[in-house]
Order: sequence, then structure tokens, then C-alpha cells
Amino acid sequence: MSHPTSSGDRQSTDGPGRPRRVKVGVGDLAVVSDDATLTTSGLGSCVAVAVGDPTAGVRGLLHAMLPSAENTASSSVPAKYVDTGVDALLAEVEAAGASPRRLEARLAGGAEMLDLTAAVGPRNVEQAEQSLAAATVSIVASDVGDGVGRTVRFRSGGDLVVRAADGFERTI
Repeated sequence: MSHPTSSGDRQSTDGPGRPRRVKVGVGDLAVVSDDATLTTSGLGSCVAVAVGDPTAGVRGLLHAMLPSAENTASSSVPAKYVDTGVDALLAEVEAAGASPRRLEARLAGGAEMLDLTAAVGPRNVEQAEQSLAAATVSIVASDVGDGVGRTVRFRSGGDLVVRAADGFERTI
């Protein structure tokens, strides 16, 4: 079961016998409690935060663009920002039956795509680490940084498959 988020119904079916695929867009999040695969692409400086409760079978994926909603005119789209997005993601997985004590997190993205003095990617990763630590959620794996974009698939077993734009794929 997918819980509705800001972009509505993003579900697609990969065909008979294959798990349902739920696409998570930029500045969005989704939560499932079945065997669906959560996917997101276009992770450059953006960060993907994948959290799951392996016992309850509840998983969620956030694709955040910017570190903090602080000093912004509007935070009506919480998933756009890492800080408010992590809070919204944790609230949704808990509402779907996850136990906060059993949550595990995986991070991907946060690349330094442009040569900027205040690079967004590393700041997104740092904010994700801080937000998860504040919620006492352990980060069990990460694939962050470098200068390459990524696509991720968060599978029902809790593995996060990360494919880099250079073609390299790893499971964390």
C-alpha cells in the first residue's frame, strides 16, 4: 500500500509477477508496506533518504533538493528540503506501522556537481545525517559525494540499489 504524497499517484506496474514500482519525484516522498520497489532518479546534488523497519515491512524514500527550509518564504513542500523532508518521511513511515526504534536509514546522492563555494550536495548529506541523528535513526549504509549523479531502487528486502551515471551499480 502506498500512502499518498504531494505529487499524487506515481505508481506503475512492471508487469505480471513483478513487484509494483513507485516513482518518487524530486522534492517528494513515498511510503509503502508491500513488496513495491521505490525508485528515484536524477540525484545529483539532491539526496535520497531511504528508511525502513525490516520487521514491519514498511519503507519510505525521500528525494530532497536543498538542506533546510529555514529562511525560505514557504515550506509548503516539506520534501523539497532535507530537514523538513526527513521529519515528514519519519512521520509517514511511523503512521504506516514502522517502529521508530527499528528504523534503519540509507543515504545516496549529495554529489558535488558544480564547482561552487557553498556546494549543495555535501550540505544535503550533512543535514540528512544531522536530522537522522536527532531522530535517533541509525544510518546503516551510504553512497554519497563524488561528482556523479545517481538513480536508486529501494527494494522490499531493504536493500538500496544505487546506479551511478558512470554505469557502476552497487547494493547498500
